[in-house]
Amino acid sequence: MIFKEIASFYKFFLKTPKDKKAVVFYSEHDGYYPNFEGLINELINNYNQDICYITSSIKDPILKNENSKIKVFYINKLLPFFMAYVKCKVFIMTLADLNQFYLKRSIHPVHYVYVFHALVSTNMMYRYGAFDYYDSILCVGEHQIEEIRKNEKINNLKPKKLIEAGYYRLERIYSAYQKYLKNKKETHKKIILIAPSWGKDNVLESCGECLIDVLLKKDYNVIVRPHPEAVKRAPELLNSFDDKFSANNNFKLERSVAGDESLLKADVLISDCSGVALEYAFGTERPVLSLDVPKKIKNSRYEELGIEPIELSLREKIGVVVSPKELNTIPQVIEKLINEKNKYKEIIYELREKNIYNFNNSSKVEAQYIIDLIKK
Repeated sequence: MIFKEIASFYKFFLKTPKDKKAVVFYSEHDGYYPNFEGLINELINNYNQDICYITSSIKDPILKNENSKIKVFYINKLLPFFMAYVKCKVFIMTLADLNQFYLKRSIHPVHYVYVFHALVSTNMMYRYGAFDYYDSILCVGEHQIEEIRKNEKINNLKPKKLIEAGYYRLERIYSAYQKYLKNKKETHKKIILIAPSWGKDNVLESCGECLIDVLLKKDYNVIVRPHPEAVKRAPELLNSFDDKFSANNNFKLERSVAGDESLLKADVLISDCSGVALEYAFGTERPVLSLDVPKKIKNSRYEELGIEPIELSLREKIGVVVSPKELNTIPQVIEKLINEKNKYKEIIYELREKNIYNFNNSSKVEAQYIIDLIKK
């Protein structure tokens, strides 16, 4: 693969005209294109803007792209060198911790824009200083602006440009779900999706096997959809699930998050504090069962802001929180959530209106901002 990288490196720096690489996107994983999709479509279709798309995944479907307005490059091992010398007007990415580790800002004057790939807070699930070196941040809701501004004030940081953008991936899920409902066929078996966060003590690591077993014994269809980082970092755990449950036709292990089909089909989502819980609830207007496993804390100083993370403050409003010590009660809780889905639909609708910017219009807002940056 190194030869493919070298070819991409050469093609970008020496063969791509300057005006064709004013806007550069970077994705560290093949599952993150859906977070860029709306913005990219707006830029190329409504503004006739050429873009360059860098991916570090050799499996990324965009490598087969045939749109002449999108120039795709595969760069993985050479990424630190690419980042250090990239020359463009705007660099857009979903990767946090810019300039914190081995990926540094370019030696050239590049404007860095961060796009969130989750609806969660900025101060608990991300490392301390994760966004400090970005110039602009496309925020999904008021909670992120409040947190970032307070962090800047506490740490005497230069204010970033915070855009009231919204969250395209949520809109994509919502649109797909509305189409799914029109063609949905009723089945006697309910579908339960298990999609937690990653890291120590998440649902799959702390009680995954027992949880799956409880659900399968109640004859539910069970889909396990681990976080991309769990796929990468805990393959032995996922293989153990495959070994034990793959013979059961009601079980499915889904190792990619690029598609949204399982989110559409699931009658109830089981998660922890993962951003997918908010995506599922706000995208399908159905309730979530949250298992009260230890919180995923990547910033031990998150409480300094005095703001409760949205993934914690909303989980008892969009569904029910259950202790992992009470797994045997989960089938009853699932049935109650399904029976009360209309009540939750109203609550979730109101919460989405309150907490998410520009629902169904985020890509237009983002594209206009990027174009303005280019013109400046």
